This record gives sequence, C-alpha cells and structure tokens, in this order.
Amino acid sequence: MKPIHLFLTLAVTFMLSACSQEFAFVQMADTQIGFNDNSPHFIHSDTLMQKAVEAVNRLRPAAVIICGDLINQPWGEGDEKVFDEQNRIFEANLKKFDPSIDVRLVPGNHDIHGFSALTLEAYVQLRGYERFAFRKKGCAFIGFDTSRIMDDAPEAAQEQWIWLEEQLRKARNARFTFLFIHCPVFRTNIGEGESYFNFPKEVRQQYLDLFKKYGVDAVFAGHTHKDYSCEAEGIRFYVAGAVGNCLGRGYPGYHVVSVGKRDFEVVYTATPGVIVQSH
Repeated sequence: MKPIHLFLTLAVTFMLSACSQEFAFVQMADTQIGFNDNSPHFIHSDTLMQKAVEAVNRLRPAAVIICGDLINQPWGEGDEKVFDEQNRIFEANLKKFDPSIDVRLVPGNHDIHGFSALTLEAYVQLRGYERFAFRKKGCAFIGFDTSRIMDDAPEAAQEQWIWLEEQLRKARNARFTFLFIHCPVFRTNIGEGESYFNFPKEVRQQYLDLFKKYGVDAVFAGHTHKDYSCEAEGIRFYVAGAVGNCLGRGYPGYHVVSVGKRDFEVVYTATPGVIVQSH
C-alpha cells in the first residue's frame, strides 16, 4: 500500500473514533464486475469488490450506498452468459455485507443502458427499485437515476424531477440531506466542459437551484473511476473512484462519511489490501 493510502486509512480510523461522530455511512461506486477484466471468471473484479466489502464490514457503518455501474455488461446486450456471470458475482458479494448494514443501490449507465420503459423495467425486476428515500439518525438519504437525464429522456426526467422535489420537500426538517447519483452533475466546477462524465450544461444550474432551494448538504456520485470533490453555492459535491478497476490516477476505494452533530466529514480511502499500480 502506498504511504498516502495508509495515511487515508489511519485518518478514517481516527475519524470514526472521534467523540463528535454519531454515525458513519459509506458511499461507493462502480463495482462494475468485468470492466477491463480479462481474468478467468472475472476473478480480479470479484476480488476487488470482496476486499471492499470486507473492509467496510470492519468499519460497521450504518449504511452503504453503491452509486451505479454494478456490473459491466448491460442487460439485453452482448453475451447473456457474460451478463449472468457478472451479475452472479455482484450478488454474491452484495450478500457478504454484514446484515446490520443498510445497503442501497443507484443505477448507472451500464445498469440502465439507453433509458426506456423496457430497460427500466428490466433493472427494477433485477434490483427491486430504481430510486430511494429514507431517513437515518435524522438525516435524509435520497438516491435517483441519472440515465433519465443523460439519455435524453425528457418525459422520464420530468417525472423523476417531480418525485425528487417531493422527497426534498419532505426532507426540509432533516439534520443533513444527502443525495446519491451515478453520473456527476459536474466534477470540479459548474462551468466545466460538457462530456460523458457530467450533466449537460443546460440542466446543471436547474438541478443546483433545486438542491439549494431545499437545503441539500452533499451530492455523491461515481461514473468517472477517479475521485473528485468540490463545492458550489454552499453544496458539497463528491465523486468516488471505482471499487473495481479505475482510470488514470484513480485507485480502488470508497468514501467514508462521518456524521457529527453539527457537521460531517468525507474521506476517500483506498481499499485495504489492494495493490495499486502506478499510472
């Protein structure tokens, strides 16, 4: 393990033992079983997720939210046997989380690939739900689907907007409000160039205004396979690197969020026991 990764792990341990810490949750993304993985039976992807689950179980957080791209093979595309094998590995590792941990999922673009009524139905049949809203220790947790936004499905995006605003309205009295998505609204600033890795420019401010209106505290995303963080108009934005294979300077890991009485701290930490190769 590189020194910086050891430092981050120690920092998380200290943070979780701090007297002001009331509870913790973990946000991870892009388990993406099979991504850039030529190993037999995707054993490399399997190992990366398994080590992350084992590490999180030792932390004993109140909740884990996995922000999309659960497996690499989209439903209904390519070899069905590949999809079945990747999904089997993901589900097996999902069951390894300690039963006391509340585990929730958000779909990514590999989970709902090309948004339509058919791909949505297939995802819900497989995972049970597409979005969620719940409370934990007086904090609001809300997860929703960015494929509706990224795949140019305006009617579906508007339906979800109505649902999201209602959930945010209900969360106005929450201590903190946390949102969970797959594709980031933006990575480093709202004016950054438009790409595969962020929202279209014409809708970014709309969502930021909605979040501000209802007092959202932080937005967590994935998709980039690299970790980013920034702040815009008083809202914190965090992008987790992948649990699975990463890109560029990224390394496998997840966010540990320590929630105190008056504030919360977010640390991106490397998955213990994973050998990080130089890029």
